[in-house]
Amino acid sequence: MSKSSLSNSGNIILDLYQWRKPLVIFTLVASVLAGVFSSPLIITPKFKSTAVIYPTTTNSISQALLVEHNPYRKDVLEFGEELEAERLLQILNSDEMQNRIIEEFNLFEHYDIKSEDQHAKTWMNLEFDDHFSFKRTELMSIEIEVLDKNPELAAAMSNRVVDLIDVVVKRVKRERAEQAVVILERRDEELTSRLFSIHDSLEVLRTHGVLDVSLQAERLTEYYAQALSEGNLAGARALKKEFSHLAQYGGSYFRLFEELELVQEQLEIIRLEKENIRVELDAELTNRFVINRAFAADKKSYPIRWLIVFMSGMATFVLTLLFLYVRQTISTSDLA
Repeated sequence: MSKSSLSNSGNIILDLYQWRKPLVIFTLVASVLAGVFSSPLIITPKFKSTAVIYPTTTNSISQALLVEHNPYRKDVLEFGEELEAERLLQILNSDEMQNRIIEEFNLFEHYDIKSEDQHAKTWMNLEFDDHFSFKRTELMSIEIEVLDKNPELAAAMSNRVVDLIDVVVKRVKRERAEQAVVILERRDEELTSRLFSIHDSLEVLRTHGVLDVSLQAERLTEYYAQALSEGNLAGARALKKEFSHLAQYGGSYFRLFEELELVQEQLEIIRLEKENIRVELDAELTNRFVINRAFAADKKSYPIRWLIVFMSGMATFVLTLLFLYVRQTISTSDLA
């Protein structure tokens, strides 16, 4: 180490020793003041409650359990990954979730915000963001953290957020399902009406003797050949007339019968879909796995008093030291 370095080090130590009284006094005063201002008399302590949940891979009970040979079928017991976690975060950060919590726990009164104030919604949003936190972890779980001066209330609100996930999702699904049911009901009525129309048309054809074109054609062909072989020309002419009659109405019969099968198939699909939607509306399949429910904390999380005192003391020590160095430098320059 050079002589200049040793000299500088000695000067610094000497200066610190000379300035020990103001450094110690100001640091102690700042620490005491920080301790006072961070006390419960000045800053209201807050307690944190945390719930941990995982998203599910599916919330459709019909797709998961009732539909066979479904290529998109997922295990209802499987934990969700990144995409499902992001969807769950969207639900947690939705206005409906926030509004339900505010209303159920009367947070306007709790946070001393006048609801009739012009900027009440803005103040409430700021308070909500300060007290509620929803974040995804590296393991794709979701942490729901709530800060409040009342530890029991913090735990209650955190757990209520967990329970409201299913409420919000079911409300969204119900709106969508009700729209789908209206469309399906309308289509069901149209197809049912067409089905009755086809049956009426087939009934008219039956009055003309057309019951089963394929079977009737087979029998007439057999009888016609037999009549010819026996030389029964009158019978053959009568059978030929029946052929003409069958040919006249047979094409219409085939078209109506094919349409009948198509309409019946479509009706089965629509009614199955309506039944699946009703199952979805009536089912109570959860949208999250609860890993940890929140509990009332027995130790405050905010403010961290020792950290405030320590940082205040350190900051005051450094600022005082800089001030003394600047003053000494100015004094030395004036003397020179």
